[in-house]
Amino acid sequence: MSIYWSDYIESSCRQNVSFFASSEFLMIAYHTTAIITIPLSVFTFCTIIRVTPNKMIKMKVPLLIALAWSTNLDLMLTINIAPFMFFPSAAGVSMGLFKSTGIPPKWLPYMGQVSVMMIGVCFVMLLENRHSQITTIKFKIRRQRTRLIYFGANYFLAFFIILAFYLDDSNQLEMRQFVFKRIPCPAVEFYDEYAIVLLKGGEFLPFLSITAGLAIVVIPSLFFSLHTIYHLNHVKNAHISEATKALQRKFLSYVAMQVMIPWTALVCPIMYSLYANKYDYYNQALNNFSMLLMASHGLMSTTCTLLLIRPYREFVMSVFRGNREYDAKMMWATNIRSQGSVMLGSATE
Repeated sequence: MSIYWSDYIESSCRQNVSFFASSEFLMIAYHTTAIITIPLSVFTFCTIIRVTPNKMIKMKVPLLIALAWSTNLDLMLTINIAPFMFFPSAAGVSMGLFKSTGIPPKWLPYMGQVSVMMIGVCFVMLLENRHSQITTIKFKIRRQRTRLIYFGANYFLAFFIILAFYLDDSNQLEMRQFVFKRIPCPAVEFYDEYAIVLLKGGEFLPFLSITAGLAIVVIPSLFFSLHTIYHLNHVKNAHISEATKALQRKFLSYVAMQVMIPWTALVCPIMYSLYANKYDYYNQALNNFSMLLMASHGLMSTTCTLLLIRPYREFVMSVFRGNREYDAKMMWATNIRSQGSVMLGSATE
């Protein structure tokens, strides 16, 4: 790697660096993850199109949209951007394909953050889909046009809510000095031409943007999920059978597990970065593992979709068994037995 920045000082502190703290390890791990995840995403996409039974037909489009944005995030993290981060500072360098396209370095983290925000909006969309199917709920989105406007506004906000502080052309040589105060001896990748420092630390506008971004995801998610759970378990209606409510609980449990398990792959690295920021803790190997965990989001998401949702799980098993007579239309042809005593239903039955 060629040294670009003039503030580079030769030092023995970079000798005998662990392989896990190197960009070589992270790139190998990124590409290995991509080799597994991208074909699996394509297979999952085809499975949803082919196998989704009639009783789940209203989940089909939200699942496909969520899978599309999940695959986009995978591509961003493992191939296109491939970020090498320098926590506790808000700094990093792109090692991916976009590095050679001439895109200004500061816009690459913007694209990555937007991709993460889109995943949050997709989680809300999946929960709203379940919420809208509960007949006892009166306060819900009923018209498709209203739904399109609502989620269109969410997608718009995902693109523009964090845009403001990317428009400021900061002096990178000055910004880098704030990093050196926290990380006296950063990895040599910090001197790459595409290394970018986004924040000094303590700025209000980025804090406000991130808080607003979290709010448009967390608040609707809590409302749609808790409201749905309440109506499924505590609101009685003589026109709704227990078998129907059990089926709705089952679908909700699918969505809840599909949201929560991959969400940990996004939340854990963010929590680690906050910990590192609070205590000025710099460990490049842990930085690499945290980003690798985030890059595994798509692998977790597609695996949950294929294994937790029964029609898809049985289709996957039929593929492994070589069963060419598998008929998706026969899936769940019979009524689900009453599960009145079950609060959320089982996703694995």
